[in-house]
Amino acid sequence: MQDQPKQARSRPARILVGDIGATHSRLAICLVEGDRVDLERQEKYRSSEHSGLTGVLERFLAGEKEPVEAACLGLPGPVHQSVAFSLTNLPWKVDREAVQRAIGTDRVALINDVEASAAGIPGLSHDELICLQQGRHDPNGNRVIVSVGTGFGVSALTPTGYTFPTEAGHMTFSPRRDPDFDLYAKLQLEYGHVSWERVASGSALPRIHAILTAGPSPLLDGSEIVRRSETDAACRRTLETFRRYVGAAAGDAALTLHASGGLYLGGGVASNIFKQEHANAFLAAFRDKGRMRPLLERTPVYVFNEDDLALRGAARTAIAEFGSEPE
Repeated sequence: MQDQPKQARSRPARILVGDIGATHSRLAICLVEGDRVDLERQEKYRSSEHSGLTGVLERFLAGEKEPVEAACLGLPGPVHQSVAFSLTNLPWKVDREAVQRAIGTDRVALINDVEASAAGIPGLSHDELICLQQGRHDPNGNRVIVSVGTGFGVSALTPTGYTFPTEAGHMTFSPRRDPDFDLYAKLQLEYGHVSWERVASGSALPRIHAILTAGPSPLLDGSEIVRRSETDAACRRTLETFRRYVGAAAGDAALTLHASGGLYLGGGVASNIFKQEHANAFLAAFRDKGRMRPLLERTPVYVFNEDDLALRGAARTAIAEFGSEPE
């Protein structure tokens, strides 16, 4: 007797989506009807108040009366196919099978959190973007996203709609000026390897401030440095230096992934400190790539401040992956 062909499961209509971060974990229920995708019942949790991902999922799902049919979660770190793996800036070990049990389905996609944001780029409207550099948009080019928050993440969206993660934030920092070398030396003593993430993510602001003020240790946290930057010269210099580091790292990412379709800058830190009036230091470092300067001058650069981007991207990923797959 011949085996019967496997039947395709129906397109999921209720999807659990998540944007898991080192600071906050955001979860939502996504309702899919035709081409319409709506996010409902969003919740945000402090990641430090939970011992693992399954605890956050169980807390969220305790408030759900109906089961979800699929899920996609963006995680802050390299995601691979093994059953269990660790995250970069969050002391959680993710067990794939435990996550499936907590959600109640095996239709679960685990992807990098910045990759989830990249998947959401097509849904961004012009009203949600601040243009730092007009450039010349290439409709057949890659679009690259740089996320500046607790960490520094990079991903890309190809013209065909394929997304892929990277760990470009962990490439080696390249100091160029005296203060850069001072910062590099101190970070090298502390960490050994000094990556771009050490100088171009939110945790870097207190360190940069301490170097510029010759302080023995960071006395101000990042949010306080940002708040004081309008009136305090040292805090203002700290932000300008930080913007320069982010610009240099973003320029490297744009060259590596050939971001002729545009570079998109986001994340909790970026959305607060990158406005059109603050673009000079960032753009000077972004373009300062020798013979590749003309290429980067043609690259459109945007800042987005869309909190739901990774959630919407996770929804798009789940629909694409589980829209029609065999039992």
